[in-house]
Amino acid sequence: MKKKIAYAGIAAALLLTGFQSTTAFAASPSADVQKSVAELSSIHHVNFKDSKLKNLDVSRMLNKTSKEGFRSLATKSDIDYIIEQEPNDSPELANPLKLGTGVVGDFSFNGSRDGDFDLFAINVIEPGYLFLAGALNPIDGLTRFGFGLFDPSGEMVEPEYADSEDGIVYQFLPVEPGTYYIAAANLDDYVSYDQYLLFAAMVDETAPDAPKVDPIDDNDKTVSGKAEASSKVTIKNGTVKYTTVTTDKTGTFKVNLAKPFKAGTKLTFTAEDAAGNVSKSTTLTVKDKTPPAPPKVNRVDDNDKSISGKAEAYSKITIKNGSKSFATTNTDKYGNFKVSIKPVKAGTKLYVTATDKSNNVSKASTVTVVDKTSPALKVNTVYKTSKYVSGKTEARVSVTVKAGSKTLAKGKADTKGYYKLKIKAQKKNTVLTITAKDAAGNTKVVKIKVK
Repeated sequence: MKKKIAYAGIAAALLLTGFQSTTAFAASPSADVQKSVAELSSIHHVNFKDSKLKNLDVSRMLNKTSKEGFRSLATKSDIDYIIEQEPNDSPELANPLKLGTGVVGDFSFNGSRDGDFDLFAINVIEPGYLFLAGALNPIDGLTRFGFGLFDPSGEMVEPEYADSEDGIVYQFLPVEPGTYYIAAANLDDYVSYDQYLLFAAMVDETAPDAPKVDPIDDNDKTVSGKAEASSKVTIKNGTVKYTTVTTDKTGTFKVNLAKPFKAGTKLTFTAEDAAGNVSKSTTLTVKDKTPPAPPKVNRVDDNDKSISGKAEAYSKITIKNGSKSFATTNTDKYGNFKVSIKPVKAGTKLYVTATDKSNNVSKASTVTVVDKTSPALKVNTVYKTSKYVSGKTEARVSVTVKAGSKTLAKGKADTKGYYKLKIKAQKKNTVLTITAKDAAGNTKVVKIKVK
C-alpha cells in the first residue's frame, strides 16, 4: 500500500509503518536535546556493502550502556540544529532542513485540529541511502512519536532497514536526487509539549583518499603524513599491524617510533573514515640513509700489487691517492674485497671508502703505505791504505762497517745519500761488511775485500 502526504491521514500513514519512538531519550528538555542533536549526527555513519543493511553493526553505532540511551561520544560544538517553525504542515510550508542538521520540535501547534504534524524538506543531490533517526524527550508524556520519509511525488518511502535501540529509532531509506519530506506526528493526535528530535544525513559510502605519507628512512624516529580529517590511519609492517593513529582536523598525523624501522621495511598505510569506509593503501619502503662502516683495510706496503680488506656486503670500494681516484672494486656477499694495483711509494696515504646500494658513503679509512724495500747501497773500493769507507745509499740511512764481528765505523748518509766513515787501515783481503738500514728497518748488506 502506497501512503501519500495528506492533511488528515498523516498520522495513520505513519502508524502503519510501525516506526515509532516510545522510549524517552533523556530527562532534561534543554541540555539533553541539544546534546542529542550532536550524538544523533554521529550514528548515521555506518558502513554496509551490497545493501545488506540488516547486517549492520548497530551495537557499534549505539552505546547500550549509556544512561541516557545515547552514544557516549564527545559532543561536537560545530554540530548545528534548528528549531521547528510553525506552520509547517504542508509541502509548501515545510521547514527546509539541511542534511546533517538536526531539528527539535513538538506538537503544541494545533491550529484547527486536535493534533499537530510537521513537515521538513530535504534536498537529496545524489542517489544512495538516507539515514533518518528520531527520538523523544518527554515533557507532558502525551506523545506517541512517529516519523517517516515521503518522496517528491508524495509517496512514502519504505525503509530497507529500520530498528530502534535505547530510545532512538533509525531507518535506512533508498533515495534518488530530488526534494524529500520528513513527516513527524503524534500518533495519538494529542496536543503535546514533548520535544522530539530528528536527524537526517546521507550514508557515507565514499572511501577516503589513500594517505599521503612523508618519506621514511632508517634514521627516522617519527612517521607522519596526511589523510582525511579525523580518520583513523592504520600502519602495518608487512601483514602485522603496527599502530593506529587518528588524524587531526587538518588531516595531519604523526607517530613516534620506539626505534627506527630497518631499511627496506615495507609499511602499508590505510585511512578509515567515521563511516567505516577504508581507503586504498599507500605502501612505502623505508629508505637506507645509514652509511656503511669505514672499510677495514689490510696493511699495504710498497711492494704490494693488490689491496684487500672487508666492508659492507655488495658495497662499492673506492681508493684514492690524495684526491685522485686510484682504484675501485666491489665487495662480495661476505663483504670481502681485493683489487689489483701497481706498487705505491712508501709513505703514500691512501683513502678507502665504501658506498652502499643507496649511495650512502662511509667515512674514509686512511692507510699509509709501509716501506718494505731495502735501501740501495753502493760502496767505493777500499785499499789497505784507505782511512775511509765511502759510497752512496738512501738519504739519512744508518751505515755500519764491520770486519768480522768487530764494528769499525758507524754513521749516517747525508740528505743526498752520500756517506764517508773513518776507519783504521785494514790488511789486504780483509772482508768488510757494510750494512745500510733505513728508518723502516729495511737493510741492505754489501761485502767487499780490502785491496
